[in-house]
Amino acid sequence: MTMIRRRTVLAGGLAVYLLVVGFAGGMAAERIRYDRERADVLARYDGAVREWHATLMRVEHAAEAAR
Repeated sequence: MTMIRRRTVLAGGLAVYLLVVGFAGGMAAERIRYDRERADVLARYDGAVREWHATLMRVEHAAEAAR
C-alpha cells in the first residue's frame, strides 16, 4: 500500500510540475510575442512623430525666412 501511495504522490507531483513549467513557458512565449508587436507599433509611432516634427521645423524655417 505504501508503494502505491508513493507512486501516486510522485505522479501527481510530476503532473503539477509539468503543468507549472508549461504554463510559465506559455506566458514567456506570449510575453515575447507581445513585446515584439509593441516594439513594431512604437517604431511606427516614433517615425510618425519624427516626420511631424520635421514638418513643423520646415514650416518654422519657412516663416523665419519670410520675415
